Amino acid sequence: MKIGIVGGGISGLTAAFYLQKKGYDCTVLEKNNVAGGCISTEQKDGRIYENGPNSLLFTSKHLKFIEEVGFLDELIEAEAVNKDRFILKNGKYHVLPSGPQNFFSNKFFSGKTKWKIITEYFRKNQAASDKETVYDFFLRRFNKEICDYALDPFVSGIYAGDPKKLAIKASFPSLYEAEHKHGSIIKGMIKKRKENKENGVPTERRTAYSFKEGNFSFIKKLADQVNIKSSFTVKNILKEEQYFTIEGESETLQFDHVVIASDIYSSSSFLKGLLPTVANKIENIVAPPMCVVHSVYSKDAVKNAPIGFGGLNPRLEKTFTAGSIWTSCIFPNRTPQGEAMITSFVGGMQNPEKTNLSEDELKEGVAHELNSTLNIEGQPIYQKVFKWEKAIPQYSYDIVELWEEMNKNEIDGLHFTTNWKGGIAVPECIDQAIALSENI
Repeated sequence: MKIGIVGGGISGLTAAFYLQKKGYDCTVLEKNNVAGGCISTEQKDGRIYENGPNSLLFTSKHLKFIEEVGFLDELIEAEAVNKDRFILKNGKYHVLPSGPQNFFSNKFFSGKTKWKIITEYFRKNQAASDKETVYDFFLRRFNKEICDYALDPFVSGIYAGDPKKLAIKASFPSLYEAEHKHGSIIKGMIKKRKENKENGVPTERRTAYSFKEGNFSFIKKLADQVNIKSSFTVKNILKEEQYFTIEGESETLQFDHVVIASDIYSSSSFLKGLLPTVANKIENIVAPPMCVVHSVYSKDAVKNAPIGFGGLNPRLEKTFTAGSIWTSCIFPNRTPQGEAMITSFVGGMQNPEKTNLSEDELKEGVAHELNSTLNIEGQPIYQKVFKWEKAIPQYSYDIVELWEEMNKNEIDGLHFTTNWKGGIAVPECIDQAIALSENI
């Protein structure tokens, strides 16, 4: 059986890897000359720059996958300080409570907000509607302080999004389901854990990892083990009686099954003939631009900076960036000895217009903010800018409607495994692709 996989990001490559192991004849059609999708690593002067995901939250299932690919020896675990997450409040970074043990002693949240969190278990409100936003859901379950100083920066960090526009049903389905089933988020989480224990399902904590030579090194290893046709732009997909026809710019291919693993923005164009209503819904999905700014300092310059995973900036703080990852704290091998790297994010739904600034303006704005918020002394040794014209697809109610349209228009032999249905994170994309390969 011949399977065509459109898109050579982590989803498409993972699906191809496992489908090939089952004996299927798979071809990955990648529009660029290099596979990888949103996973992008650059190396220069002994430094490793991640323009896409910096750390990957893996479980044993993902480690098994990496072992099968033959790359487990290249995996590195993040330093223990990655558990410390900071939020900017009144111009200064404060560490968030990391668990029940320091929830009461931590002074980030007011006493009133702590009470709201504690009593959420007993609070029964009307269950969320399908259209309720993430912000409205948390405002109803908790209060404004939680929304503005925890939810807002958290959503910016994950989705580069605006909680007032994301749908709770799409963005945080487990929380939506917990309230619907049990009337409370906390109660639902406790019940779920109990059910898993009774059914013998282990509760496994995710651990942050990367690879010695950066995340793209894994993509390269994975891509070397599957059949890829690069620089192939899909123009149209047709369904004949017994097979699918994929039309490229200068070549036409035929397959028994087709897997769509491409980004949402290119997918609408080639799905117009096969799934016109789905293609129309895709065009409603917003993906804001995002600039990634890497700043390298001498170790002495950052000696007074906090140590942890990074800091997120609520939009109420009116900062230049949405936040930063303190790269050298979590993966010291990213720079030569004596240096420290900080990766900052400008744009997203928080400040999309800032991505139109020149590289010099972006570098200056980031350096000024880091000096102020992280107590850095002096200027960066080096800065590097990378721009995503379209970053993360926003899980608004528009995407819920897209999923509904996809479910109504299923075609036998056509499959989807993407970051715009079922989760945006790399581990979620891997999980989807593995599940898909098991079901074909």
